[in-house]
Amino acid sequence: MPFGLTNAPSTFTRLMSHVLRECIIKFVIVYFDDIFSHSNNLHEHIDHLRSVLTILRVNSLFANRKNCTFCVDNVIFLGFLVNKIGVHVASMHDNVIFS
Repeated sequence: MPFGLTNAPSTFTRLMSHVLRECIIKFVIVYFDDIFSHSNNLHEHIDHLRSVLTILRVNSLFANRKNCTFCVDNVIFLGFLVNKIGVHVASMHDNVIFS
């Protein structure tokens, strides 16, 4: 990456960890360039999203809407499918692992 942007992912992670410190572990996980919000139900999820987006706005930070996904039951994260049942190997990797 040109112009000194080689540390951009770690800089983003550090900034988000600082800005979202009151939400981290409770209901937010920051990893590289992703912010994950996890909740037990839809009402709680909307409250969590409102909190995160408010904190970002107060700190003059914004999310790119086309890169966001809200209110989904399943997320593929680092090759694993994460849902309310638990963590599973994503089906697209099953053939590679079991071959």
